[in-house]
Amino acid sequence: MIIVEGPDGAGKTTLINAMKEAWGIEVAPRVVSKDTEALVDLQQWVDENLEAGFQNMIFDRHRLISETIYGPILRFEQEPGFNKMEWLAPRMKRFYELKPVIIYCLPPFDVVERNLVNDPDNRSVYTDIEAIYSAYVSRASLDETFSPGIVKVWDYTRSLTIADRPAWLTQLKREIEDRFK
Repeated sequence: MIIVEGPDGAGKTTLINAMKEAWGIEVAPRVVSKDTEALVDLQQWVDENLEAGFQNMIFDRHRLISETIYGPILRFEQEPGFNKMEWLAPRMKRFYELKPVIIYCLPPFDVVERNLVNDPDNRSVYTDIEAIYSAYVSRASLDETFSPGIVKVWDYTRSLTIADRPAWLTQLKREIEDRFK
């Protein structure tokens, strides 16, 4: 289970497409629209996703991470269950037991902001992007602190040139495979 997370405009789609092409791994269907509206019952999706266990698949965000960021910031509330400790805590525990690889796309904030300023697909997030970005920095820091080894940070502006990406992807794949031997 490889989860690519981060604010809109951070390079997630580019990274996901590169991994899909390089590794031939399927990308899970989206369960939330561009306007952050749930396309399915998110509680049920989380339960089914966790029940399936570790999946050899790329996720463009995982609801246990992104809903806790986007819900309160954009809708001022989370989807049902995500704001209830008795529902969320055991699912988060199970999520981390699966040892997903979480890649946080976090280029500098000014780059993210520039990527969104004239993007009609991201109008709904633009005014709140600084709060969203800050929440992702906090979440990535917590994940790295409490679950070391499962978190990678991708900054497409500093990490690599386009020519270096295949080597980075090869190294990442090797690390993932080694982890599960």
